[in-house]
Amino acid sequence: MTETEYGERPWRDAAVFVQRLSERLDSFDWAGAESICCELIERLNRALAPFPEDPAKQILAMLRKKRQLRLMGLVADALIRSGQSAPQIRRQYAQAMIDQGNLTSPEKELSELAADSAIPRGERVEANGLLGRIYKQLYVNGGDPQNPRLQENLRKAMNYYYEVYRSDRQSYLWHGINVVALLARARRDKIPVNITEDEGALAQLILSEIAQKSDPDGVSFWDRATSVEANVALNRFAEATDQLLYFISDRRADAFETTNLYRQLTEVWQIPSDSRPGSELLTILRAAHLKCEGGHLELKQADIAGGLEAVFGRDRYEPFSWLQTGMKRCTAVARIEDVMGRRVGSGFLLDPSDFFESVGDAPLLLTNFHVISPASDPCPNSIQPDSAVAVFEALNAHCRIKEILWHSRVEKLDATLMTLAKMEPPGSPCPLKPAADPFDPQAKPRVYVIGYPLGGPLSISLQDSEWLDRDDRVLHYRTPTDPGSSGSPVFDQKYWTVIGLHHKGKTDMPRLGGKPGTYEANEAISIAAIRDAIRQEGIKHS
Repeated sequence: MTETEYGERPWRDAAVFVQRLSERLDSFDWAGAESICCELIERLNRALAPFPEDPAKQILAMLRKKRQLRLMGLVADALIRSGQSAPQIRRQYAQAMIDQGNLTSPEKELSELAADSAIPRGERVEANGLLGRIYKQLYVNGGDPQNPRLQENLRKAMNYYYEVYRSDRQSYLWHGINVVALLARARRDKIPVNITEDEGALAQLILSEIAQKSDPDGVSFWDRATSVEANVALNRFAEATDQLLYFISDRRADAFETTNLYRQLTEVWQIPSDSRPGSELLTILRAAHLKCEGGHLELKQADIAGGLEAVFGRDRYEPFSWLQTGMKRCTAVARIEDVMGRRVGSGFLLDPSDFFESVGDAPLLLTNFHVISPASDPCPNSIQPDSAVAVFEALNAHCRIKEILWHSRVEKLDATLMTLAKMEPPGSPCPLKPAADPFDPQAKPRVYVIGYPLGGPLSISLQDSEWLDRDDRVLHYRTPTDPGSSGSPVFDQKYWTVIGLHHKGKTDMPRLGGKPGTYEANEAISIAAIRDAIRQEGIKHS
């Protein structure tokens, strides 16, 4: 036992836990976040004094926003067992269980909170809302509108939300919009309910209440989400899209918030993902995960060619140009396979003027030497150019390799640069990061990889995307990749410009610059090193 548990200032390092966890979560380092949470739980199991209430709330709120629900539940459980019994912590524990699919255990805890007049009204209101969430989820999960037990679950959910909403229609709009959604669902499923209000009139009333918040700061991101649903109820999908764009542009709308809205639109409103106009809302929410949830996003051609491009116009919502740029980069990334369909890796288009003084117009394709190598200098398990096919999934295009312009063996730069047969439609080359915009590891930027991991769909990888180190030849980063990602472009966070050619990853990668030890890292060949090598060798291309 340490002084922290026994001394006059127990838990004097509570703020340190908050800071450390915040840094790990913000960099999508889930393993690091779990290590910190396990350390905290171990301390809580031994502690004689409860963890302070405010930092405890902060920790649970951070875990919730990043949807680290398992960790949130484990930490909340340890906090309660160690003596921290604040109503918000008990409620967050219940929420963690609900969001992991445990819909029975939290009901008793929430019912006690909702009935306890000694706790703040706000917590009782939140408890009622979560009780509504339990019964709403039970109805959705059942999938049988004819089942009397499930019908009763829908009515119970509606009553929990309605009881709070009608007590103060100006303050509890999110309870009100759940009433609207469930009224609409009951009408579609032909289930009789005991609430006679009209869903359209309620939706219009909710929008009017939000419109009266004249100060922009008074319209929260939850108000924006509520406006999305209210406009869906009124079949105003253009207005719903506008409100959704405002919602995801709010820095406070993180993985928890975007996922909740996505679940509501798909499970309760039953918006289909394959038809407009509602599918545009789902496409935007999926794209929002690029920045706020981590992990990787699998993309379909429609997401790129007909989804985001149709929504994020250049003439409005400038912050979304980042998302649009990321989608545009996808058109330059190909899956490399042989003529028999064996999937070997990835590759991407580059502008020839970035490498040669005398150039043609057509973009070039770059991949690893261990993916495509020349017949005169073969690499084991690679494919030769005359049997290689570049599949641009985002463009629905297949291209054969024309010739290899330059290559460098695995032990050097592990790269092959090629010309392609004519592309229809042509892809847009990926721009290189300018030398005047240096990549600063001290700023702890993130890096993103677009490719075809495991030979599967075109994907963007962001989870755990922390920058680690670099030297003149290679870059190290923690963005997760899988076999099939070899040859993928590695992009900087700010402008989606290429900084490297991904070629391998190891759990025991030697550290750079002679630093002792190893770490878990992926490695890319610096695109600047490839460019410099081509120029120094005096390779010509016309």
